[in-house]
Amino acid sequence: MSPRHVPDSVRKKGIGCQRYCQWLEQQARNCRARDTKAARRPIEEYREAIHKAVLKSNGLDCYTGEELEWNRLNHEKPKGRGQRNHRIVGRYPSIDHYHGIDRLNYRICAGSVNHAKGALDHQQFVDLCRKVAQHHDKWGNC
Repeated sequence: MSPRHVPDSVRKKGIGCQRYCQWLEQQARNCRARDTKAARRPIEEYREAIHKAVLKSNGLDCYTGEELEWNRLNHEKPKGRGQRNHRIVGRYPSIDHYHGIDRLNYRICAGSVNHAKGALDHQQFVDLCRKVAQHHDKWGNC
């Protein structure tokens, strides 16, 4: 694995090169494992695509514009049932498969947003969010 320059937006949250590269490697492996066998590419291509997405994000969630909690990369993930909650609660950086699996087109967003988006593609998610916001404005709390 070749080292990557830690983006300034991530470095200013206290993340060094070693930790960023570890995170990047794990995310690349996860994304590669999700792709179908026929569509899998060399791991380096996944690292590069995710790194580009991090650079493009400038440390912000691509959907909400909120700052991501990059400093949370320095903490060990809880074991057992809490591990899932660790990723989806708050603004932990997460890899969004922007156009679905089998494509190296990623965005960086909060784990909670990625969890809410689920398997929807970008446009489906945006359309759903608009419907929710319109309904909320019209009806208030359910």
